[in-house]
Amino acid sequence: MEYTSSVKIHRINVDGAEIQVFDWPAAKASAPSLLLVHGYRANAHWWDAIVEALLGKFRIILPEFSGMGGSDCRESYQPIQGAIDVAGVIQGLDLQLDWVIAHSWGGHQMAKVVRMMPERFARLVMVDSFFMVNVDEEIPAGAAIGNTREYLDKEDAIARFRTSPRQPIPEPIRRDLADKSLRRRGDAWVWSYDSGLPVLTPELDDEALLENLPVISHYLLAGQSPVVGPARAERIAALAKCETYQIIPNGHHHLMLDSPAQMLGVLQDLNGFMPE
Repeated sequence: MEYTSSVKIHRINVDGAEIQVFDWPAAKASAPSLLLVHGYRANAHWWDAIVEALLGKFRIILPEFSGMGGSDCRESYQPIQGAIDVAGVIQGLDLQLDWVIAHSWGGHQMAKVVRMMPERFARLVMVDSFFMVNVDEEIPAGAAIGNTREYLDKEDAIARFRTSPRQPIPEPIRRDLADKSLRRRGDAWVWSYDSGLPVLTPELDDEALLENLPVISHYLLAGQSPVVGPARAERIAALAKCETYQIIPNGHHHLMLDSPAQMLGVLQDLNGFMPE
C-alpha cells in the first residue's frame, strides 16, 4: 500500500525524540478511532493490508516507536520506552480511542499504557503478544541483535529480508515490506530501525500487569507461532479477563503479513468492531 495524500503525518516530541505518526481520517466524523501498534524492530508498513481494508471506516492512527521506522533514534532506551512513546502520542494528539490493535511486543507495551491512562481506551486487541506468566511452556529466544549491515545494492537487501521470527510470507508482500523498510545512509541502504535497540528480556511482573486489565480486551493467537503457545495465551486471556480468545490455526506470528484476510475476519466478528 502506498500512503496517499489523505494521510496526515505528525511528528510528536516525546522526551526529546520525534515520533512519526500516520493519521488517516474517517469518511464520517462520527466514525470510531483505531490505534494500530506494531512490534519490535518493525514499522508502520507491517499494517498495510489492515489499513487498506479499514480505510475510511475508522480514523486510523499508526505511530512508529522511537528507533523504528521514521521516528528518531535515542541515545538510550528505557525498558518501558514503547509505552512512554505511545502515551506521549496519545497526549500530544489528545486521543480518545475506541479500539487498539497491538501486535507482539506492541501488545505488551499497550498493556502498560492502559495501566497509565485507562480513561483513554475502550477496547484492546492483543495479537500474539508475549507476556511472562506462570505456565509450563518454553520461553522463546529473544530477538537477535539488530542487523548493522549496510547494503550498496538495494536489491541485495530486499532479497535477504526476513521477519523475526522467520515465517512464510507471500513473495510480493515480503518484497514490498522489505522495500519500505529500507532507508538511505550515505551511499548505502540500511534497515529502518536503530541497531542500538536493546535486546528484549522477559519481565517478571507480567501477571500483575495483566490481572484485571482495566479495558475490554481480546486476545488473538497465531496457531503456528513460536512466540506464544496455547497455554501461555490462555493464561494471558484469563488474567486480563479477555472478552474473547481466538486462534488462527494456520497463522504465523506476523499474522497481518501471512493471514490478513483471516485476521480481518476475526476482527469484524468482534462485538461492536465494525462501524454501522
